[in-house]
Amino acid sequence: SPRIALLLYRKHVITNQRYIQDLIQYFESEGFIPVPVFINGVEAHTIVRDWLTSTHEIEGVSTGTIVRDSTYKSNEATCVDAIVS
Repeated sequence: SPRIALLLYRKHVITNQRYIQDLIQYFESEGFIPVPVFINGVEAHTIVRDWLTSTHEIEGVSTGTIVRDSTYKSNEATCVDAIVS
């Protein structure tokens, strides 16, 4: 099943915003595997850049067709098929 990273604001999680549970349940009901990622907001770009990856990106980096910063660690990153913010 496709894995989808869900970027969720930490503040919304702490305050029990209903949409979070609804969103996760919706993706599960459609056959996706949601991967919740809790962010404070300003670091969202670093999460996407350094901690999320895709099969396409891993292959591109290994063949040299994609060049990444030294912060990228494909062996530590979570492989996803899509990102929802």
